[in-house]
Amino acid sequence: MIAIIGLGTGGLYAARWISMLNRREKITIIEKRNYETYSPCSIPLVVEGAVSEDDIVHPFPKSKNVKILLGHEAVEIDTEAKIVKAKNLENGEIVDVHYDKLIFAPGAKPWVPPIPGVNKKGVFTVRTVEDAISIKRWAEHSKKALVVGAGAIGVEMAYALRKRGLDVTLVELLEHPFPTAIDKDLAKYVDQKLRDEGINTMYGVKVEEIIGDEKVQGAVISGEKLEVDMVIMSTGVRPSTSLLRDKVEMDERGFILVNEKMQTSNPDIFAVGDCVKTPYGKIQLATTALNQAIVAAINAAGGNATYTKPTGAFVSSFGGYEVASVGERGEIVGRGWSRINPYSEEKIVMKVFVDKDGTIKGAQAVGRGASSRIDIVSALIRKNGKIWDLAFMEKSYCPEVCELYDVIKIAAENAMRKMKLEEYFV
Repeated sequence: MIAIIGLGTGGLYAARWISMLNRREKITIIEKRNYETYSPCSIPLVVEGAVSEDDIVHPFPKSKNVKILLGHEAVEIDTEAKIVKAKNLENGEIVDVHYDKLIFAPGAKPWVPPIPGVNKKGVFTVRTVEDAISIKRWAEHSKKALVVGAGAIGVEMAYALRKRGLDVTLVELLEHPFPTAIDKDLAKYVDQKLRDEGINTMYGVKVEEIIGDEKVQGAVISGEKLEVDMVIMSTGVRPSTSLLRDKVEMDERGFILVNEKMQTSNPDIFAVGDCVKTPYGKIQLATTALNQAIVAAINAAGGNATYTKPTGAFVSSFGGYEVASVGERGEIVGRGWSRINPYSEEKIVMKVFVDKDGTIKGAQAVGRGASSRIDIVSALIRKNGKIWDLAFMEKSYCPEVCELYDVIKIAAENAMRKMKLEEYFV
């Protein structure tokens, strides 16, 4: 018997893989929501109106050996008796879920800084389908919005609200948008694109107060008052790990420490997703949660899988404009830019990071098509690729799609020039 807490990306793919490996294994999934899986990354599209809230909710494939307790919250884990106590949120009844192995995948919850007035009506976080519906409804009667935090969700939400016709201001405590994904020199292109879309941007500023009576009427930003009637808080998340506090090892911020088998300090409990810190660190992405879930599922089902070092490939998109990155910085930087295709004025800008021995360490790119270039670098990093592998890679070409002399080759060749690899340029 395997119990799974949480039916997000981690819980979903853990259950799928366990069922695939052993169709007779009994699985019980505990999920607090009253609906099954959904795509939180699609919430800005719901707010924009590009898709409906129904489009981002997906039913779990039916299986006679998988029991899903929707509308149930895991409230206690007895690690000695191997029982998860799940509370029925409708009638309060407690259900005992027995397990041989437990996969813990509750994800994370939004973190909101302690700003005076942050609990007023019209202040929203972005995490659930209910959030999407509430934001969309409030936006129908609003004119001016403030979005706090210029990471992926913040930027995408700012664009979504602007597409709805609102006057939008995006603020960020650090110096530029996507501060953890790209460097300042690339971020200037992103900022220009945001401004071209009609979004007001402010960096290096702090929201000091949200003002109004019961509902939002404005905000004080680094001493200046701004009139707004709704606020989106996109200020990060914190791991939902209180159920395992004092039961497994955690770091100082509450992330569960797991080994390369996705196993906690309790050998019968595995953990995956936004709530874990692996031997390679913390990466809170759906793609890493998926891979972690597969490893945990194989091992919980009696197999022997190892979670290898992730590249952290990331992309965010607003209006077709992409911001993407992978890996880490190296000692040498190769830069390049080219047009999206020969007939477009749009351009894509890219940086490749390399060590002195030519090993590719990472890359950043902005512009339409950035993610496809980053995915190539991600694959090469996994294979310990060298910069000449990238420079002489054969990439598909068609004038409608891309330039022949693509930005990825330009950036790679510029890195090679910095390495003084004269034999390639004579």
